Amino acid sequence: MLSWRWRVLSREGSLLTARRLLDSVLAIPSTALATNFYLPESDAEGDFRTSADERCDRLLSHVSRVDSGDLVIVGEAPGWKGARQSGVPFTSAKTVGLEGTSEGSATIVHGMLSSLGIADRTLLWNSFPLHPHMAGSSRTNRTPTGEELYLGLATLRLAVAGRRIICVGNPARTSVGRLLGLKVPGVGDASATSTAVAIRHPANGGAPEFRSGLATVGDLWDL
Repeated sequence: MLSWRWRVLSREGSLLTARRLLDSVLAIPSTALATNFYLPESDAEGDFRTSADERCDRLLSHVSRVDSGDLVIVGEAPGWKGARQSGVPFTSAKTVGLEGTSEGSATIVHGMLSSLGIADRTLLWNSFPLHPHMAGSSRTNRTPTGEELYLGLATLRLAVAGRRIICVGNPARTSVGRLLGLKVPGVGDASATSTAVAIRHPANGGAPEFRSGLATVGDLWDL
């Protein structure tokens, strides 16, 4: 049985890792087209029901919980129905028991993680950790620019360290490939020793391909 002291030290280590990751996100300022919803000033826009403090707490809790895990799922960027409110990538407000919206992609991703039994070992992250939106409209989404994806690399580096990486969608595939200095293989070209693999994003009709792709990765990596 683990000693009380070991458990305390382990918990402190997890919180330190989580805090370091959150601090790297907090260092990125909001712009007119991208909101850092972990900063207090983000509470003034969008009339969302969660606060920046709550979103920070949710992210710290998630990162700490999966700190000893060996997998990370990397998406593109937070959406207004999802992490913009919940604080956790691929997670909507309703997913974490808060009032607010639900998001189709979040529901699909969590369903597959539970089905494969890998939820507790998988960090959920995005290539660009801020919410990209149209000018003056916080309840919209847009694809992050190349410059924004580049801006997210430092934080992404911390998130993927020591983990096998599942890239969900092409922006994530591009960012991870740039970070690792290699071309990330698609699920059909990956091997059991691949550090990273790319699969289809579940949005825009991609749910069946996402599910089959993640299941294939599970078999390939013996998850």
